[in-house]
Amino acid sequence: MENRHWRYFCLKLGLAAVVVIFLSQLFFVQIIDHEKYVREANSMRVKQYELLAKRGEVFFSDGKGVTPAIMNERTWTVFVDPNFIIKNAGSSGVLHKEKVQEKLVEILGERITVDWKDVWGNEDSMYVEIAKNVDYKTVAAIKEANLRGVGRKETSRRIYPAGTVGAQLLGFTNAEGVGSGVEGALNERLSGKNGMLKTVTDVNDIPLSVGDENIEVPAQNGDNIVLTIDANIQRNVDRVLKNTVTGSKGAIRAASALVMEPTTGKVWAMSNYPTYNPEEYWKESDPNIYVNRVAETPYEPASVCKPFTYAVAINEGKLNPDATYYNSGVTKVDDREINNAYGTASRVGVITFRKALDYSLNTGSVEVLRLIGGGSITKSARTTLYNYLHDSFGLGQKTGVELNEATGLIISPENEEGNAVRYANMTFGQGMNLTMLQVAAGFSSLINGGDYYQPTVIAGTYNDGKIDAAEQKSAVRKTISAGTSAEMRKMLQEVRSENGGQNDLPGFRVGVKTGTAETLENGVYTSKKTNASALGFGGENRDDALPRYVVMVRLDGNTLLWGSQNAIPVFTEISNYMLQYLRMQPK
Repeated sequence: MENRHWRYFCLKLGLAAVVVIFLSQLFFVQIIDHEKYVREANSMRVKQYELLAKRGEVFFSDGKGVTPAIMNERTWTVFVDPNFIIKNAGSSGVLHKEKVQEKLVEILGERITVDWKDVWGNEDSMYVEIAKNVDYKTVAAIKEANLRGVGRKETSRRIYPAGTVGAQLLGFTNAEGVGSGVEGALNERLSGKNGMLKTVTDVNDIPLSVGDENIEVPAQNGDNIVLTIDANIQRNVDRVLKNTVTGSKGAIRAASALVMEPTTGKVWAMSNYPTYNPEEYWKESDPNIYVNRVAETPYEPASVCKPFTYAVAINEGKLNPDATYYNSGVTKVDDREINNAYGTASRVGVITFRKALDYSLNTGSVEVLRLIGGGSITKSARTTLYNYLHDSFGLGQKTGVELNEATGLIISPENEEGNAVRYANMTFGQGMNLTMLQVAAGFSSLINGGDYYQPTVIAGTYNDGKIDAAEQKSAVRKTISAGTSAEMRKMLQEVRSENGGQNDLPGFRVGVKTGTAETLENGVYTSKKTNASALGFGGENRDDALPRYVVMVRLDGNTLLWGSQNAIPVFTEISNYMLQYLRMQPK
C-alpha cells in the first residue's frame, strides 16, 4: 500500500515537473523571447521588396518638339540559387545542378557572364547573377523550362535611338554608376530613388495587399530631361566633322565643334570625331574616345583669342582701331622675340590695328597690350587683361554647364610665371589652356552686346507628352559695353572678308577669327603638328540684329594645319547650314 502511494506521489511529482517545464517554456516563448520569435515568424511570412525607380529618359530638341536620345528598354537579370539547387540535387532530374547548368547554357549561350565553377563553388550562396540585359523571348524560354532555383528579375538597359549622334555628349554609366556625358554628370537626377515594400506573403512568396505589417515607400522615378541640343544641328555637325577627318587622309587626328545661341547660352550642338556607339561602350579599347573634348580637354586656341585682347583695349578707351603702328614682322618682349605667323611678310610697314586683326598679326595684339599699359607691358596692363579674360569672359574657369568640364588655366600676374613674355603670348591665345566651351561662351558675350550667359544643355523636363521648360536665366554679368561689342562685330566681319567670306550665303552678316597653334611634344613646341581653330558668328544683315549663333571648330593635326585653310571650310559649312536652318531672311 505504501509502495502504491509512493508511486502515485512520484507520478504526480513528475507530472508537476513536466507542467512546470512546459509552462516555463511557454513563459519564455510568449513573454521573454516573444520579439525574437515574432521576428523569426515574420522572416518567413513577411518579405521586403525593393521597388526600383525608373531611370529618366533623355531627349533632344528638334525645333518642333523632342526626339528620343536615350531610352529605357525592358530587360531581365537571370540569377540562380546554388544553395537550393545543390541541396535538392538528385531529388529530381530537373533540380540536378548539371541539368540546370546545361539548360541555361543552351538558352542563354554567350549571354552568361560567370564561370560555373564560381557559381557552384559556394554552396551557402543563395543569389548569383549569371546574365544581364536578357530579352523577353529568352526569359520566356527560361520560364518555360521550369528550372526551380533559377530566378528572373526585371531590369532595363539604355538604348540610343540616334546611334552615335552626340555620343560623347550623351555618354553612359557603367554598373557602378560611374560614367560620362549627360548620363554621368546628371546621374543623380536621372536615377531617381528606389522605394520599399514590406508585406505579408503567401506560401508562394506572392505579396498580399492586406496586413498590419504592410509598409510601402513609393519609388521616385528619375527626371525625363530635354536637352537644348537640336537633333538636326547635332546630326549635321557630326556629319561635317566625320567627313573632315576621314577626308583628310590622316592629316587630321580629331575634330570637335560647338554651336550655341549667344543671347541665351543654350548649346545647340556639341560634337566630336572620332566617335563610338554608347550602347556598346565596353567594346572600346581607348578610354579617350569617351571624352567630350569641347568641355573636357583644354588647349591653346591661339589667334581666335585676339578679339578678346582688342575688346579689352577698346573697352578701356586705350585703342582706336583705326590708329596705326609700325609692323616690322617681329617685336621684342624682354629677352624674347615674338614673330608674326608665316605668310605675313608683305604686311611690313605702317598698318592700322584694324588691319592687324584682319591679317592676324601677333605684333598687333602685343602692341595692343602695350597700349593698355600706357606704352609698355606693365603689371597694371597684365592685371587688366587678366581681370577681363578670367573674371569677365570666364576663361580658365569652369562655366557651370551641366556636364563634366575641365577648369583650364590662366596664370595670374601675381604669379612669377605671369610675366610680360607670357602675357604677350596670351594676347594671341598661347601660354594658357582653355576649353572650347569657355572660349565660345566668352566670345558670345563679346558679340552679343556684352552680356555673359552661363552655357546650358538643359531645356527642361518631359512628362505626359509635354515639355516643362526650364527657367531662362538672366545674364550673369556684363563683360564689355554694347558699343565695344558693336565695334567687335564690325571688325570680325571685316576679318571674315579676308577669310572665306566669298563662300558665305549672300545677304547675311558673318564674322570669324581663325587660329593656328603649335603643339607640345616632349615639353617642346613643334610646328610640325598644329591645332587649327575657327570661331565666329552669323545673323541677319540688320543694324539692330544681334548674332543668332556662334560656331567654334577645333582640328587636331598629325601634321601642319592652318586655321585659315583647314578650319575655315568646316566653319563655313556649319555656318551656312545654320543660316538656312534658322530661316533667317537675307538682305
